[in-house]
Amino acid sequence: MIIFQKFITENQLWVGVISGWLITRIMEALRKPSISFRLSDDQEFTKGNKKYKFINLIISNNKRNFIKKFLFGSIPINNARVWLRFNDYSSNVEFLKIDARWASTKEPVDYNTNQLIISEIILPSRDTIPVGEEAAVSVAIKESGENSFFPFNNQSYLHNWKHPNYELTDKKYWLEILLLADGEEYKHKFLLTNPSKSLKNFKLLK
Repeated sequence: MIIFQKFITENQLWVGVISGWLITRIMEALRKPSISFRLSDDQEFTKGNKKYKFINLIISNNKRNFIKKFLFGSIPINNARVWLRFNDYSSNVEFLKIDARWASTKEPVDYNTNQLIISEIILPSRDTIPVGEEAAVSVAIKESGENSFFPFNNQSYLHNWKHPNYELTDKKYWLEILLLADGEEYKHKFLLTNPSKSLKNFKLLK
């Protein structure tokens, strides 16, 4: 005990620096939003005489318990940006990475003229999620009868939803979603399956 007290006395500066750093990191961790990722319901629809399926994900900013809310308040997910990484199923090597589109935000289209708004397509899609609310992120689209599917974001509108550089044909991919907000990164991983031309089994799995 005496040796420990002597060590503390002789190293007060370093002890203070390390203690301050630890306390700061703990407080930052406790202040971070409680974020969760879950699967969205399937969205199949018909356009013209073609049938499609959209895959989306839901990101939630979960409510805090009473103690955290009392001590740290309600922390929104501010101006969040998302990326999608499609990794090879066998090697887990990144195959494609794209800026994601918040499906909960307006499409980059002028609904009066039906013309694309290029400035909104070029800018990264961002959204803010208050505590206790959630927002959807677009993942991919597939047309019935086709083997391939297409990851989907704002740039997809320039190519009638099928960006040629995004086309994927394998039956399985690892999908990693990366969210950046307030300088913090949040990640989650899903399995994306595309075993046939049918839309039924084109889906995400936990």
